[in-house]
Amino acid sequence: MHKQSKKQDFELAALMFLLGLLLFFYPVVTQVSSYQADEEAYEDLAMEYMPPEISPGPVLPIPKRTETPTEETPQENQDESSAVVLDFPETEPEASESLENTEEPPVSPAPADVQEATEAPEITESPDLRTDETTTPTAVVTAAPTKKPVIPTAVPTQPASGINLEACLSQNRDFVAWLTIPGTKINYPVVRSDNTEYYLHHLFTGKESKLGCLFSLKSSDYQTPSRNIAIYGHHISHSDAMFSTLMDYKEASYCAAHSLIRVNSLYGERTYRVFAVLNMKVSDWDAATASFSSDESFMRFINRAVKKSMVDTGVQVTAEDNILTLITCDRSYGGASGRLIVMAVQE
Repeated sequence: MHKQSKKQDFELAALMFLLGLLLFFYPVVTQVSSYQADEEAYEDLAMEYMPPEISPGPVLPIPKRTETPTEETPQENQDESSAVVLDFPETEPEASESLENTEEPPVSPAPADVQEATEAPEITESPDLRTDETTTPTAVVTAAPTKKPVIPTAVPTQPASGINLEACLSQNRDFVAWLTIPGTKINYPVVRSDNTEYYLHHLFTGKESKLGCLFSLKSSDYQTPSRNIAIYGHHISHSDAMFSTLMDYKEASYCAAHSLIRVNSLYGERTYRVFAVLNMKVSDWDAATASFSSDESFMRFINRAVKKSMVDTGVQVTAEDNILTLITCDRSYGGASGRLIVMAVQE
């Protein structure tokens, strides 16, 4: 009788243990499954808007420098509060984590002469790219006065690269470009908006998702273009979606094999070559700075990145160049406030 009681206790303990494992892993499995479904949605978009059999077309030349010097603090002396840092968490599959609903920008089809939502939120305080650290102010998003957006008078429906820009724009009025890194999983649409909270938690199609959408702030000018165009994207745990594969750029061999980046925007196609890969914390400096008061200020920005780069690419950048900056989370450096920056120069 005593032995039978012990056996029943053991069986009950084993059952409770298995039930505990199930409860622990179920949210993880569910979240990973959700990631896969949302990633497939992006792959479907790529197939629909950018046929893979079409070869890339010609790239735009770098425009002549005509910008007028403005009042701006040199990067090395820039106060931390002036840096653009977004509340951009590294996504992890936790059962208790929930998405914060924010006001959604319209994603319904728009007329051909509209690129951005008519009500564009503006950043009243430097947005915070941190994960869960609370020492730096977070973004405060408020509604801005209604403005009529302006886009190119003629948007090509099928440029040489094969991307149907008109279809992308009709899908989402914030669409500005398509980012592709050949040989990697990075092949996504990019929006241009200061409504960072929305695009951190919604796909390009408007579906709520932890994958979010690649985005640039409005300070990044794709038309002129600005000296630096910055694009933000999630680093997803247990997935290689979005900007997760940027982690591989820490290896010199991978960086050399995948150094080419293509940006097909409403204003034309540009090709960039990676010149620096570095880590930073959100309080270090503003890697997304779009314009500079002088060539000297721009070169101080470039030299800082090259000096801190963990990969020696040998790629040169001059005062006449334009650059592209890709930004994502990296908890392996600085914990919640760690960031990985991949920078490339226009060819």
